[in-house]
Amino acid sequence: MARLVCSLLCLLSVLMSTAGASERVLPRPAELEPAVSFWKQIYTDVSVDQGLIHDSGQNLVVYGQISVAPPPHWAERRQQVRRGLERYRSAFRALADQQGVPNDALQAQIAARLPSDVQVADYEAIADRLRFQGGLKERFYEGLVRSGQWRAHIQAVLAAYDVPEALVALPHVESSFNAVARSHAGAAGLWQFTSGTGREYMRVDPVLDERLDPWLSTEAAAQLLSHNYAQLNSWPLAITAYNHGLNGMRRAVRDVGTSDYVAIRDRYKGARFGFASRNFYPSLLAAAEVDQNAEQYFGPIPYADPVVPIRVTLDYYAPIDVLAKSLGLSKAELQALNPGLGPSIWDGRKFVPSGYALALPADPQVDWVAAVDALPLSQVYRDQRPSIEHVIASGETLSGIATRYGVGVQALMAANGVSNANRIRAGQRLRLPTAGAMPTPVGGAMYVVRPGDTLDAIAARHGVSVGELAQLNALDDPNRLRVGQELALVEGSAGP
Repeated sequence: MARLVCSLLCLLSVLMSTAGASERVLPRPAELEPAVSFWKQIYTDVSVDQGLIHDSGQNLVVYGQISVAPPPHWAERRQQVRRGLERYRSAFRALADQQGVPNDALQAQIAARLPSDVQVADYEAIADRLRFQGGLKERFYEGLVRSGQWRAHIQAVLAAYDVPEALVALPHVESSFNAVARSHAGAAGLWQFTSGTGREYMRVDPVLDERLDPWLSTEAAAQLLSHNYAQLNSWPLAITAYNHGLNGMRRAVRDVGTSDYVAIRDRYKGARFGFASRNFYPSLLAAAEVDQNAEQYFGPIPYADPVVPIRVTLDYYAPIDVLAKSLGLSKAELQALNPGLGPSIWDGRKFVPSGYALALPADPQVDWVAAVDALPLSQVYRDQRPSIEHVIASGETLSGIATRYGVGVQALMAANGVSNANRIRAGQRLRLPTAGAMPTPVGGAMYVVRPGDTLDAIAARHGVSVGELAQLNALDDPNRLRVGQELALVEGSAGP
């Protein structure tokens, strides 16, 4: 029998009384104010077609602003950034040669913005540290609007795990509240989990990637943050560990000899502790401040309506088309609420897994548990639809294999994580992006092919159509049956 999985949001009152909502305020040392101000400027003042040329050192001093092509014109943008940085670096080096006396407008602009304690001897080092940071004003605003869908849920989950409420702003830093965002480094979802870290808290595989489920991944993020804090006993370090890794921050504490965040930020020289890790905590503080005072920076915010799905656990493996038809929902409606289900589910190669908590619209007029229990047993299964594999033989090419099975080369490469079609080896197993034979339905039976059997005869004997039988068993050629082959039969058909 299907089971209703209550959202954490509907248990908020219980959680608040047992665990208590965190009332901690994140520490904000005075030494971080220049960095916090810098990131507030990026989030609220600088548009996506602009960017700041700044010192990447501790105080992030801004020396100028340049125009760049907006996303997604990345190639043009990279060239403009490269030219802009070189222009400012050349101006710094010219100032060094001129003993700090400017001879053009750009050099005068830079000289006027130099901190009072900077010496001419420091100009070369500053030139080497110059960095470009693109503006995020529009992205932050769009993230605020999107956040309305999950804000209440995130607040409830953070409270349940006693994580400071300011962490509701972390998705601004990670994904701009884009639940299906993916990074070049392979991170995914609202909270930008990598696959390795994600598997510690969620299911992450080609069938189901819960990193893309904003409700499930929120609980995973709260668990990770809570674990980091339990290990490091410092929220600045725990939050930095979200970006740099728990072991990385343990190493930082050991190498610097203190758990003081500012000391670690200023003095730790770890090879991977770069600009992003060093600025992760102040960027979060800035995002939290803007998030809490959004109207001050952007005016009235048309927050998206909250989305609070009902989740019902599936007892069997179910094709997505069967779920959509039986529950009276479109595939688009199901996909909007279940973004973690992989492409192979939506194209029919795999079933929605047994045990999955299917997210459904919160409609008080519908008993979703009863609706799921009423799924036709002839169309749900005790086992997942199997994958088809091919073992590469000596001399075979990827294009030849793709042609043999009637699939695209790119689809075959994507299904197996192959980046170069020429880099395959004999003996390697390839998963084919095509559906395997249907397993036995829960309410059906199996027929073993006998000598002389044809699909027409088998279909007639069991009162089903040839097409239905061929589709049920993923038969590419209905005329090619082999003795001993097992065919799934639909519920209600007569025995052999």
